[in-house]
Amino acid sequence: MSQDLVIQVHDTGALDWSVIDRASGNTLLSGHSGAAETPEIPATDGVDRTLCILPGERVFVSRISLPARSEREARQAAPFMIEDELASSLDDTRIVPGAKAGDGKRWVMGAEDGWVEALEARLVPVLVRPVYTLADYQAAADDEAALTLFDRRGDVLFWYGQSAQQDGTAFGGAVDPELFGQIAHAIVHGASGGDVAVSSSLGLTGAAFRAAPREDLAARAARIGDDVLGQLPALFGERWLSTLDWSSVLKPMRLTAALAAALLLAFAALLGSEAMYYRLQADRFDEASVAVFRSAVPEVTRRVIPAEAERILGDRIAALGGGETSSFLLHVAALAELTADNDRVRVDGIRFDQARAELRVSALYTDFADFDALTAEAARMGIGLEDNGAREGEAGLEGEFVLRLR
Repeated sequence: MSQDLVIQVHDTGALDWSVIDRASGNTLLSGHSGAAETPEIPATDGVDRTLCILPGERVFVSRISLPARSEREARQAAPFMIEDELASSLDDTRIVPGAKAGDGKRWVMGAEDGWVEALEARLVPVLVRPVYTLADYQAAADDEAALTLFDRRGDVLFWYGQSAQQDGTAFGGAVDPELFGQIAHAIVHGASGGDVAVSSSLGLTGAAFRAAPREDLAARAARIGDDVLGQLPALFGERWLSTLDWSSVLKPMRLTAALAAALLLAFAALLGSEAMYYRLQADRFDEASVAVFRSAVPEVTRRVIPAEAERILGDRIAALGGGETSSFLLHVAALAELTADNDRVRVDGIRFDQARAELRVSALYTDFADFDALTAEAARMGIGLEDNGAREGEAGLEGEFVLRLR
């Protein structure tokens, strides 16, 4: 069963949520939360994606062409391409470009950074990956119309269709009903004579006007395909596009690995301290070595010379750190530590090679330079990385590397 968790945020801070079955379009669950409340959703077992519908008053959406060679350059250039269209300063605005489409253009979304950060923190407990963000006027859009006018509980949402869109300018917005009457002519004029889909409650009629379907925004958003949503900017960060939260998976394993490593080090330190003591007692070294061996390996009853006892005991100690579980956990703990504070590299899969004692990692990079930065950090931590290449994929830069403990 494929279900959507649709969260519609209002400009007041209140929000409505619903769980919708994509195949039938039926709403299975729904609820409302106040401005200062985190939504309580009773069951999300069947949900496989989250759609966050943001208020048009808060969000700028457009498309732009960016002559960028990498995702990093695209993020750096995007703010300056739409700076003149924004109502707020660049320093206070989070501007995120989407993936490059076949025509070379990208969606770009901008919103107040502090507002986005607070909203994300509020929704974290209920979000189901992957998480897509869009403006309410995008959800209201009629794809076949040059202009959509949608009645959102009195406020008017407008969205220009592809034939009327002008790159770099706002494609949509939200208008107070008292102001709409004064600027309605200018908004309709922007459709350049194309068809206008309008909510019947707005009372607008004319040769170019046709009635828009009466449907709530959550149901309209749930019909949008993953291919379309995947090109929209990830306003909450690209880490939310991954279907698996690696940080939550790796954290408990990192703790387990740390405990295993601590026990191994403590055991080795204990035996090491004994060995150092006996080495200082040169005249009693042989007897002490055999005594330690007899205590640690009581099943060996035959006579052994000190050199043989030391070799067998050393092999037993080495085996304690070479088992499949402990070695895997140590490698995974190292990977978790390496990527813990890095939002630009997302782990997508891991495979452990016990024979080679190495962890093969599949990851998504934001930019080709991200692996160089990761390698530098690994060198600082004493971890070895080997690059197995990267390529441009639908989800971004898909790369692979090998992690080894030195």
